[in-house]
Amino acid sequence: MNKIKNYSSTNLVKYQCQHPFAIKAIGRFYDSIVKLIALVRPANMLDIGCGEGFGLRNIYEKGGINIKYCCGLDLELEALRMAKKSLIDSQFDATNGDIYYLPFKLNRFDLILCLEVLEHLACPERILNKISQHYNGYCMFSVPNEPLYRLTRLLLFRLNIRRLGNHPEHVNNWSKKSFSRLIQRYFIIDQIVAPFPWTIVLCHKRET
Repeated sequence: MNKIKNYSSTNLVKYQCQHPFAIKAIGRFYDSIVKLIALVRPANMLDIGCGEGFGLRNIYEKGGINIKYCCGLDLELEALRMAKKSLIDSQFDATNGDIYYLPFKLNRFDLILCLEVLEHLACPERILNKISQHYNGYCMFSVPNEPLYRLTRLLLFRLNIRRLGNHPEHVNNWSKKSFSRLIQRYFIIDQIVAPFPWTIVLCHKRET
């Protein structure tokens, strides 16, 4: 049995959605990501929670940035196999591991990405604190912008109606303002952008 062929995840479903709104929204999201990456001009990146590699593939396909190397971390082995297959033409390494126990010397990377991950974590402060303590470069975090994200799922896609549109795997819900307050506890914010319905923050280490 081909495990990858039969593998599925909510992330995979999201990126395979052919609804015109979803396609345009994801396109705008990655347009914003690439513009922020261009401000940092990293030679190498770490993508925490890279999943099936859709994010990195969208970043590479947008072009305009010169990333020589990227490492992706994820707990799901099948997702990493898909990522390696998807990014076979890129300088990409896949690492299986727990986000709470980052098995890297973080300062080898110019930029750390953590996109659409924190809303899934029971203790997002734990990983934010760890990165802020052990990393001196730039970070980029993104989360759904609530309640806009839930309203979109509820009214446009009619998803999770009994949960008022809240994704069943999301244990945290932040507005743009509340998310910026969280990040400011650990980092200095350089840029905040809000391509509907997300919030993206580019930041760097707070001086101690």
